[in-house]
Amino acid sequence: MAMAVRVLLTLLLLVSTVCPSFSIYEDQVGLMDWHQQYIGKVKHAVFHTHKTGRKRVVVSTEENVIASLDLRHGEIFWRQVLGANDTICGIDIAMGKYVITLSSEGSILRAWNLPDGQIVWESFLQGPGHAKPLLLVPANLKVDKDNVILVSSKGSMHVVSSVHGEILWKKDFVDGSFEIKQVIQPVGTDTLYVVGFVGSSKLYAYQINARNGEILKHKSSAFSGDLLGEVSLVSSDTLVVLDSTGSALITVSFQDGDITFHNTYIRDLVEDSLGSAVILPSKLSGMFVVKINELTIFIRVTNQGKLEVLDKINGAIAVSDALSFSEGQEAFALVQHVGNDIQLTVKLGQDWHSGLLKEIIKMDHQRGLVHKVFINNYVRTDRSHGFRALIIMEDHSLLLVQQGKIVWCREEGLASIIDVTTSELPVEKKGVSVAKVEESLFEWLQGHMLKLKGTLMLASPEDVAAIQSMRLKSSEKSKMTRDHNGFRKLIIVLTKAGKLFALHSGSGRVVWSLLVNSLRKSEACENPTGLGVYQWQVPHHHAMDENPSVLIVGRCRPSSDAPGVLSFVDTYTGKELRSLDLVHSVAHIIPLPLTDSIERRLYLLIDFSRQAHVYPRTPEALDIFQREFSNIYWYSVDPDNGIIQGHALKCNCRGEIADEYCFDTRHTWSIMFPLESERIIKTMPKKLNEVVHTQAKVTAEQDVMYKYISKNLLFVATVAPKASGYIGSATPEESWLVVYLLDTVTGRILHRMSHHGSQGPVHAVMSENWVVYHYFNLRAHRYEMSVIEIYDQSRADNKDVWKLVLGKHNLSSPISLYSRPDVITKFQSYFFAHSVKAIAVTTTAKGITSKQLLIGTIGDQILALDKRLLDPRRSLNPTQAEREEGILPLTDSLPINPQSYVTHALRVEGLQGIVTVPAKLESTTLVFAYGVDLFFTQLAPSRTYDSLTEDFSYALLLITIIALVAAIFVTWVLSERKELMDKWR
Repeated sequence: MAMAVRVLLTLLLLVSTVCPSFSIYEDQVGLMDWHQQYIGKVKHAVFHTHKTGRKRVVVSTEENVIASLDLRHGEIFWRQVLGANDTICGIDIAMGKYVITLSSEGSILRAWNLPDGQIVWESFLQGPGHAKPLLLVPANLKVDKDNVILVSSKGSMHVVSSVHGEILWKKDFVDGSFEIKQVIQPVGTDTLYVVGFVGSSKLYAYQINARNGEILKHKSSAFSGDLLGEVSLVSSDTLVVLDSTGSALITVSFQDGDITFHNTYIRDLVEDSLGSAVILPSKLSGMFVVKINELTIFIRVTNQGKLEVLDKINGAIAVSDALSFSEGQEAFALVQHVGNDIQLTVKLGQDWHSGLLKEIIKMDHQRGLVHKVFINNYVRTDRSHGFRALIIMEDHSLLLVQQGKIVWCREEGLASIIDVTTSELPVEKKGVSVAKVEESLFEWLQGHMLKLKGTLMLASPEDVAAIQSMRLKSSEKSKMTRDHNGFRKLIIVLTKAGKLFALHSGSGRVVWSLLVNSLRKSEACENPTGLGVYQWQVPHHHAMDENPSVLIVGRCRPSSDAPGVLSFVDTYTGKELRSLDLVHSVAHIIPLPLTDSIERRLYLLIDFSRQAHVYPRTPEALDIFQREFSNIYWYSVDPDNGIIQGHALKCNCRGEIADEYCFDTRHTWSIMFPLESERIIKTMPKKLNEVVHTQAKVTAEQDVMYKYISKNLLFVATVAPKASGYIGSATPEESWLVVYLLDTVTGRILHRMSHHGSQGPVHAVMSENWVVYHYFNLRAHRYEMSVIEIYDQSRADNKDVWKLVLGKHNLSSPISLYSRPDVITKFQSYFFAHSVKAIAVTTTAKGITSKQLLIGTIGDQILALDKRLLDPRRSLNPTQAEREEGILPLTDSLPINPQSYVTHALRVEGLQGIVTVPAKLESTTLVFAYGVDLFFTQLAPSRTYDSLTEDFSYALLLITIIALVAAIFVTWVLSERKELMDKWR
């Protein structure tokens, strides 16, 4: 048998040397995660289509992103994401190589390198007033051989060198209330015309020398009425502006130093023009556009200053700026809806009746109405002029249209997600064809042969690519059915545009999308705003008669007293099942832990007048709700007045119309923070659906500590009034941070902690019986993270095993939140190296797996931090028993392992939130992060202790077993033969 043992050891050694390690190789990238880059809804666009270099379009967006896009495929060449408060006001291209941006209300001017997006220079502009900033990049204006940039901001005029960003001259106007409306630079001259208003009725016009800023002429004139609204520049000496009532158009002419006004009533131009008019911000030569409700009117200004209506178009329409495409010729584009399609029309600026182009483009009706259009021209092979259009739709999507077709499309609505939930996929139907089985068997054999070649390092680059492709295919992560591990799900996201997307968790592809009608602008709902998306009907997999559905809640205005709207959407098909226009407002949405017989969840909607409304409005739901009537409590936070209040139900609403689903409420408690000493800056409740595996915690001393598990726990953070601003706005002596743990049923303060010399912003996460929060320590000039754990002492006597066996314990005694809890807390603080944007915690199906904190850093990456590092029981010299328990030695700062970044080298630009969803596999949690970008991955905080990895080589295992069986048989035969030989001797 000794020979058999040696053979077995040799085979095991061989297997151990060829088995792959648990590292991530190049061909495993993208198997469990995906990353999508977006830019947001486009505001400005400039085409760059010179013969040399790549054809691109440079855009700026509402998410404060500057990006260069490939005109051929729509891919991002480069992008720069500015800060949340660094709003982009204008964008242009200078000298054919610099992208010029104006941001922060006209106070920051930057130049970016056009090929790669690197910043070239940055200038800070200051002025005495506040006015709408304007950016103008003249083609042939030079000062001291430098191409210049004209900027109007903060009531001042700046001329800046486009080469190095130096301010060549600045002109502050005498009257600080002077608001610049237009800056005109006639081609071929060194003269600037600056036109604006003082107040609402006095117009000023300045003629300035562009080389030195000297004022050559200054004229002013007063209008008898008030002026209001957008100013449209029709020509180099004519402006059009609306009066304050929106019923008259004022033509302003400044010729030969004289300023004249000409008043024209809109009713004289258009009969039956009901409603106030708005001048659309379009730059057209000799004409302008006025919109009255759904009517768009194109008006020409004649040489005599009279107004002449060219055309009237009903319905949604978008108009581009004028484009100079040939010497002395300008064109502009109109995009309007024709049924479910859109029509692109390009006209000559000098001749309204001319049509350079007219195309019908097939359009998905879920994209909504056209919002903006930008055009660009190109030269065809026959030397004629063609046009392409960049179109922005209602759902924020970005499309390039050329030759009547959509060349590419970008779903930019996903850059502005406001809420996220998940839905299960349908159960896979049984029954597979024989052909499919044979094909799968062949692919299985081929795949394992390739894996074996890769393991033995014999695979060519083509084989490596094939291995990765087969892994992506064989992982089945993009199938539209459930998997037994619960990795495949639908991620349902609601965007700022009011569009609902269903993303497949396997690859991030859009399964379906729906522009929610309830969240679209209409006469009844002028400015709809989405509040959130919630799980509505979640049927069990063994009773799949009904598809899962979600509830979308919104308001008709951003204010909390606006009427609410509800929409119900099937998560499998993406169809809107029904919608409700509520007669009451929606101030708070409270999910209840109750469901009816068809698995619909109950919700309590609180309106502005503090009345509660039960949904769904069915007798069964009302009966279920009334059974739990006395056990329903909630709270409200008023940070402006420093008040937190508790509420409970009282009785049915008393009104003219009886509503059995409406209930009056009563105040149960109230906490008022003195505004002169504390301001509420953060509140964080517990997750209602969190699963806690065990309530007891056994310490190293074999002692039992019972976690204080309550879903009614609320974390509150307040700061000193002087410290409520940005970091450094107050001295350490003037700053303090106070945190509270409140019971939201009784209003009782369970714990209070003060941090002197500290301030916000505060980011917090709460789970089980602990809360972790992040803030800034002014005294140490560093960020800190603190942890509070709370334990229930009322069950401290339940530590004797004999008491548990004999039943002499109080574990089964009723618990009331009105009885004063006997709790203790443990606390510890650590320095942390990063500023934080968001914090989340991993969640698993049973709550057994160790927790990890997911920290969204200021660098838009996600760091996974083991909760053991934030254990308040850490000490400088832990005992041997504490070490065996897993308690780490105490350090003053939290260590950061570069390999702990779950985003690896990727960045989730503009990170807004992190959502964790448990999989069916206990070891794994699903993580979805959103901002301007999207990122998804699977995490196993305690490693995958309950499953084999996807790249586990079953073929190698089978070969190993066969080899071991053969070796055992051979050695047994040899052993028997040797024994027989020994007996013959």
